[in-house]
Amino acid sequence: MNVVDLARLQFAVTATLHFLFVAVTLGLVTVVALMQTRAARTGDPGLRAERMRRVRFWGGLYVVNYALGIVSGLVQEFQFGLNWSGLSHVLGNVIGAPLAIETIVAFFLESTFLGLWAFGFKRIRPRLHLALIWGVTLTAYASTFWIMVVNGFMQEPVGHAERGGVARVTDWGAILTNGATWYAVLHIAGAVALLAGLILAAVSAHHLRRDRDIAFFRPTLRQGSVLAGLGAVAVVSAGFVSLDALKGTQPQKYAVLMGGEDLEGARAAARAAYGPGDWMPPAWVGHASLAMLLIGLVMTVLAWLPLLALRGGTGPAAPLTRKRVLRLPAVLLFLGFAALVCGWLSREVGRQPWMVTGELTVRDAIGDVSAAGMAFSFAAFTLVLGLLALVDWTLMVRYARLGPDAGLLGDTDLFPDGPDGPDGSGGPEGPGDDRPADGGSRNPAAGVPVSY
Repeated sequence: MNVVDLARLQFAVTATLHFLFVAVTLGLVTVVALMQTRAARTGDPGLRAERMRRVRFWGGLYVVNYALGIVSGLVQEFQFGLNWSGLSHVLGNVIGAPLAIETIVAFFLESTFLGLWAFGFKRIRPRLHLALIWGVTLTAYASTFWIMVVNGFMQEPVGHAERGGVARVTDWGAILTNGATWYAVLHIAGAVALLAGLILAAVSAHHLRRDRDIAFFRPTLRQGSVLAGLGAVAVVSAGFVSLDALKGTQPQKYAVLMGGEDLEGARAAARAAYGPGDWMPPAWVGHASLAMLLIGLVMTVLAWLPLLALRGGTGPAAPLTRKRVLRLPAVLLFLGFAALVCGWLSREVGRQPWMVTGELTVRDAIGDVSAAGMAFSFAAFTLVLGLLALVDWTLMVRYARLGPDAGLLGDTDLFPDGPDGPDGSGGPEGPGDDRPADGGSRNPAAGVPVSY
């Protein structure tokens, strides 16, 4: 493999792994913000306490993923200066400002709001505490938007002019309203909703299959299934819209994705525009795009099925059927991650051999780095991000299995004992809430948990 191949592979690995962290972060923070808003609007202290337990549990999962995702983001940005000096030299005036704003938003505003929120239980008044989690949510999406501004420009360069081999911004409005940016933002919004719903459903189904914390996880199984179903519909719809937009902006990529007779015409048009050479993306990009589409269509049908486990049923096969249905969210979650990877590869590799479509090739964007140096940095970055992903997954799975009253935000001292405390939530079992500590309902006569 030459330097270009190693650089492309390195960027693909680091960007894909980091994007998985980002997708989980965006999805979970939205869920937590909505849960806390619902809890804050609840008048009954006992019900509010139970809903705040959900905020605490799912918020802990979010904090674990966010902390490790920040480190993966540092690795991602470090490689720009290490391997892509050609990109910085030519397009630094265009992409520098959005990346700087994203850094300020993500590493200062978002992390500050998150720290105040995570340590603010019992210490900050409820309305301000709620405002903090919404601040985290909005800054998370703002950070994503600025990254997609850069990515959208690389997909469809607009609003600039080249002077002396260096790009200069001529129209920030065109850059910020770039269709390639907004199509991607809408697509990502649907994808993170789908992923968040699958995480809620998978974790909830894990506990319900074992008849643990039934009252706690029943609502989140329902909410997760509905959110995943709506997210699947949104992501498939946005995908078809963005695919149609590729006809005029990236005809070579569109031809590869669609296949058929358009391939030769697109290849001839590219040679006429850019000269001799192979200007077509690799053919396997079309397979990745097709896999993403098929998974999305499957999700629009199957994401709703876990709701069947919440329905009553009779007969000896009913418990067995419910447990089989409750295994489905874990499978769908795996497929959801696979679809994210396929979608990201389709978007990024489908732009090849261009770093910036029609203007800067990957070869010209790479700095003066030897093959040995590139191989070493590729191995080092892959090892670091691989370890981060492994640690993240291990911690999240362990925490999810522990249940609602254990884990990162599981300290019950974070919550006051009554409705008069700063967050007005009461303890995990607030006044008027006679449910057992495990969250399940009990049969007063038998004294044992009642299955759903």
